[in-house]
Amino acid sequence: MFDALRDAVQRYTREHANADGVAGTPVPGLFLVRGCSPGELEHAIASPLVCLVLQGSKRVTIGNRGFTFTAGDSMIVTANVPTASRISEATITRPYLALALDLDPAVITDLDVAMTMAGSPQEPVGINVDEELHNAMFRLVRLLEQPRLLSVLRKQLVREIHYWLLLGGQGQAIRRLGLPDSQVRRIARAVAMLRQDYAKPLPIERLAEAAGMSRSAFHKHFRAVTSLSPLQFQKQLRLIEARRLMLSQGKTSSRVAFEVGYASVSQFTREYARMYGLPPVRDRNTTVT
Repeated sequence: MFDALRDAVQRYTREHANADGVAGTPVPGLFLVRGCSPGELEHAIASPLVCLVLQGSKRVTIGNRGFTFTAGDSMIVTANVPTASRISEATITRPYLALALDLDPAVITDLDVAMTMAGSPQEPVGINVDEELHNAMFRLVRLLEQPRLLSVLRKQLVREIHYWLLLGGQGQAIRRLGLPDSQVRRIARAVAMLRQDYAKPLPIERLAEAAGMSRSAFHKHFRAVTSLSPLQFQKQLRLIEARRLMLSQGKTSSRVAFEVGYASVSQFTREYARMYGLPPVRDRNTTVT
């Protein structure tokens, strides 16, 4: 089934991937990825998701820890965390292929309740959870070219994928996403505010209030969940968006600096170079050419 899933992703991305190698789908939160050569380092703030590598390999740094994911490996992110990643193995004849799906806390909560009431085993006997997960993913990808069927079956297939993930090795960490009063969910409310209003000054008190925590507790739990302080998190959001605006829309570094919330172009330039290794103008010119 793994091979069938890989082939289905290869076919879909061959037709639908954009210039960055990402193929959006009619399923909210589902993205298929294709890379035909090793890529440059990419910075992002990852939302809770599962990413299954189907071919090639990718090197990912989360916080201070580095990981290499190869065919068959799953990366599960259970919090909004900063990542630095690059495709490390890919060719035109054997491209890097991956499937990524956002994790839905509401689905996790509903499943957790249903599993508890049914007495569902945490480690089912005689069932290969990975095989069942790949099977459900394959059936979902196979329906991407059949919109009428997809509209009927999409939700239950996404739900089934979440079910098998809950029974997998990182099920407990995923389950915490569904707990309405968990620290992860509370910090997620503050993160949502930062994502929406990253260019605006956001007082710590307002973020702590959104998380339902005192200021000191909020600082402690925010760093524990994201590995960054709220200020560092906002800074990374600004720099990631600034780079996107320069590369995709051709905007100048000075204009972008103010658009993403910097009051000083020189400060923006210093922090951009610290994150990306080059000042913004040189980075844009090098990347575009």
